[in-house]
Amino acid sequence: MQLVLGLAFASAALLLISTAAAAGDWPKGYVVHENSESPDHQFGLVVPGSDADEASEDSDAANYLANLKTHEFLGKLADADYFERQNHRHVNLIWSADSKACVVEYQGRFGFDTISVLQLKGTGFRQTDLGRHIEKALAAAVGEEGTGSAWFRFAPNNKLLVRALYYTGNPKLIDENSKQARFVGTLDLISKKWSANEVHKTKHWDALSALYNEPSAVFVAPDGDESKVPENFTGIIVPSEEKRAEALDEDMNEVYKSLRVVLSTARFAKVHEEQVAWLKKRDVAKSVEEKSKLIEERTRALRDLGWFGGG
Repeated sequence: MQLVLGLAFASAALLLISTAAAAGDWPKGYVVHENSESPDHQFGLVVPGSDADEASEDSDAANYLANLKTHEFLGKLADADYFERQNHRHVNLIWSADSKACVVEYQGRFGFDTISVLQLKGTGFRQTDLGRHIEKALAAAVGEEGTGSAWFRFAPNNKLLVRALYYTGNPKLIDENSKQARFVGTLDLISKKWSANEVHKTKHWDALSALYNEPSAVFVAPDGDESKVPENFTGIIVPSEEKRAEALDEDMNEVYKSLRVVLSTARFAKVHEEQVAWLKKRDVAKSVEEKSKLIEERTRALRDLGWFGGG
């Protein structure tokens, strides 16, 4: 991953209003990026398709935020040239619940390349770079360039929570010589200023990533019949509800153990007491389905504690 330093954070905000495409007319060869739709299904990312032969000759390989219902572009993303299913690259969109903002993270083979937040404004949007600030802070903490991963959550009062991890050395793996750092930040989406911004060295990549990652989906394929698995499903496939409960329980245990890294000793002791009490409730569940529901609820609560209560 290439570091891009030296530009002021405030100067990265761009207002992009688009008249790039008429309603009902995507450029030839363009597609809506998989899993990029907003919660209300109105907006999404439109990118060149994976078949270069289908693209029009005047295509500039640009990426656009679009209104999927009216089939109109809101604007072109700055510094974005991804095409669908590109080798060793990926684009991840994290939307706010009200579909008025999203984080767009372009990932390379081993970590993030660029990160921006897009905020809808009128018939366009405002793009603010986050990646330079995050990466510069992490590189300064370890003293050299490295590889990073980042996670995001929209919070009340126009806040964006950012958590990121970084390591040096071989980008394929973390070894005993790797230096690691953790970024904990809160961006005010109105002022575009960081109301919280901390970077610390760490040795807990596995525990922290388990805490920040969303749980994998678990699909029950009775008796292991994978012909019933939905197309393009990504997650864990199990043969029974009992195995689903086991998979959910394993994720919960990882999140619980990870809280030791971000909580004070006294706070974790309190969480331990709560967990012991909760386990008694889980163990008297009337059915395996009820047990799974309880585990999912508890895991969400523990993960939220790691984000909101421990950084």
